[in-house]
Amino acid sequence: MAKRCKGLNSKCFLFTYLIIVGFLLVLWMNRLPLMHEDLREIPLDMQVYLESPPRSIPSFSLLTNNKLTLTNSWFDGKWSWVYFGHGNCLPECQTSLERMNDLHAAFANNDFQFLVVGLDYEHESADDLADFLHSRQFDLTAATGSEVEIEQLARVFVALFLKTDFYDGSYQIEQEHHLFVVDPKGRVYATFRPPYTTASLTAQFLKLRYFYAQSE
Repeated sequence: MAKRCKGLNSKCFLFTYLIIVGFLLVLWMNRLPLMHEDLREIPLDMQVYLESPPRSIPSFSLLTNNKLTLTNSWFDGKWSWVYFGHGNCLPECQTSLERMNDLHAAFANNDFQFLVVGLDYEHESADDLADFLHSRQFDLTAATGSEVEIEQLARVFVALFLKTDFYDGSYQIEQEHHLFVVDPKGRVYATFRPPYTTASLTAQFLKLRYFYAQSE
């Protein structure tokens, strides 16, 4: 017999919430091909991670750890890897951040950039997030913004997360651990879902970039 969810902070409630939000996002995303038809012939093995069609990112403004303003133009002309996280995400985010760091080392040139968008916009500045990343030897750019900015970006990337406040004043952020690729035109071009390895991500990205060169 199925068990009822006991309280808003239960894992059952979280799972149900994510399912509902994910379903609504899928319904919303399925409208996009009707407005912007994707004419590309995407190979079957790439359909699992390529976005069809790629999603344009609306105007935004974040603040990085070195006090620079990060806007849409930051993505122009480069391949960008993006992860949504926060300074209290361990141990769940360890693998994702390690893969981002590995990819940074593998693609260490000016054509690539690596960004962690902070989800804890109420309590954590870009400097705080950067300090956390550096303490774990992760050489990644940290940026954060207002609740409106972060939630808007999370919707566009389809980066699901849930913040739960407890009666004692503490809180918990639960999230998915997808890695996103933004193309040189500033569009969400691919989403890689766990489990993944550095080798698999590298191979899939190289194939993705070749497909991009042939189809754009």
